Amino acid sequence: MRVRFAPSPTGYLHIGNARTALANFLIAKKNNWKFTLRIEDTDMERSSKGSEASIINDLQWLGIEWDEGPDVGGDRGPYRQSERFEIYREYTEKLLNENKAYPCYCLPEEIDKVRKEIEKENRPFVCPQKCGEMNPDQRKKKESEGIKPAIRFRVPPNRVITVKDYIKGNISFRSDNIGGDFIIVRSDGIPVYNYIVVIDDALMEVTHVIRGEDHLSNTPKQVLIAEALNLPVPQYAHHALVLGEDRSKLSKRHGITSVELYRKEGYLPEALVNYLAMLGWAAESGEEILAIDQLVKQIDLTNLAKSAAVFDFHKLKWMNGVYIRNYPLDKLTDLMIPYIEEAGYTIDAMGRKKLEDLIDLVRGYCEILSDVKKIIGIFLDEVSIPDGEADDLLKEDHSKEIVALAKEIIENEVNENNFHETLISKIKEQTSLKGKKLFMPLRAVITGRLKGPDMHAALQLIGFEKIKKRIQYCFDKYK
Repeated sequence: MRVRFAPSPTGYLHIGNARTALANFLIAKKNNWKFTLRIEDTDMERSSKGSEASIINDLQWLGIEWDEGPDVGGDRGPYRQSERFEIYREYTEKLLNENKAYPCYCLPEEIDKVRKEIEKENRPFVCPQKCGEMNPDQRKKKESEGIKPAIRFRVPPNRVITVKDYIKGNISFRSDNIGGDFIIVRSDGIPVYNYIVVIDDALMEVTHVIRGEDHLSNTPKQVLIAEALNLPVPQYAHHALVLGEDRSKLSKRHGITSVELYRKEGYLPEALVNYLAMLGWAAESGEEILAIDQLVKQIDLTNLAKSAAVFDFHKLKWMNGVYIRNYPLDKLTDLMIPYIEEAGYTIDAMGRKKLEDLIDLVRGYCEILSDVKKIIGIFLDEVSIPDGEADDLLKEDHSKEIVALAKEIIENEVNENNFHETLISKIKEQTSLKGKKLFMPLRAVITGRLKGPDMHAALQLIGFEKIKKRIQYCFDKYK
């Protein structure tokens, strides 16, 4: 058995497409099937090698692997449609010779005129079939006029096409309601998707086609083409689409929709895979955090989403935060280093142990890796400038008392060896202030914020000299 993922390299890897790729990968892994990656690059104007490379990189980042494809080869290639045109020509000749297709000389403007007239009458558009009735002499005359024909597939009349779908169940279409004879090769000689996807799936021995339900309307045309060419028809599974919060198709206006941007923002691939896999279905155990092997164990063609799933950006971010808190510390540190450097900090002299201790302390305040840029300054800035809330608090009289006391103690009663253990306790001993009135001003002085990591742990990582400078800064500013 074999499944495939066949993206068009005309842009980034969209979240919806990534979900389809993931479903194919998980199903293949669960059933020990083969997985093929095919690049559908017949849109010559928009397709690019750069986009293909980007899509492959994003799939690999997600941990999706394939057995055959343009980068790994295989026995059923080529795996780019642009390299398979000779194959398609042979099948087109077969259809023409058997009168199952014919040249169409209608100009685009003629078709548009008919389309507009039909739309005025609120009738579905069906292409006029006069070209299909031409004799050889009429065709020669058209070609002598310099008109390059498209090739249309001759749709058999009054047929019922029944598609067995693992998710939707049995769905029937009438051949009279699919728009009439449709183009399979454009006038520029480029074959269209609905045609060549049938040939490719058959020759690459794809047995199960798992894709979004937006392809459902293409299915009767593809079944008819397969039958006309005596090619096998695969089993279908059309999963529901991903929607935005307003229940329209997910797009840029809803938020980030490209895998590459999620990667750059600092989402972990494990979290994104976990979230995408569970869009539209729930684990039997009720768990939401599932590793790849657990997803493989529980997924099935019959439990893919039957109804549209709303993409919840907040839930994905929450899930990513869970993964960050439980990620191996050494790997998490490596992943966060680029963001720390991006924020303008040099960590070469810090030492790996101290850096990992720092990351371990702040990971609980990061939902995405890039969040580290917002909090790292607490530890690496010489002086931590109080934010709005901290500034308001430090202007109060009881805060000024704490600042003055902290200055006295750090200058005369503690040193770089014991400050992290005794500074807070000595301040507490020498003031009648308790609770928030004691600890909040201290946090504001040392971190510049009213919320953040554990103070005792933070003190040692910030260091004696920085703490001393920060206390002096606040003493000078708020006295």
